[in-house]
Amino acid sequence: MPDNKEAKIVQDFTGQTVADILKRKKGSIKQAHLPSGSPDWDTFMQMTWEQIEAGARTNRPGFKVVRKLLADKRFDK
Repeated sequence: MPDNKEAKIVQDFTGQTVADILKRKKGSIKQAHLPSGSPDWDTFMQMTWEQIEAGARTNRPGFKVVRKLLADKRFDK
């Protein structure tokens, strides 16, 4: 069960694309290394938060990394 902090993140990002979420994040987030076989950042930019969550739950390459980066407060502006 997610804790309150995780639940708030999910609530904040619901219905938004990665591009929308990144507007509130530092640009350096896109310099993160993505695992082999994962989509590139341009592809992720068009996905919704729900698509990122679904990919992470099914262990698709790169989706857990992107979910973690987007949820990490260290990258907030």
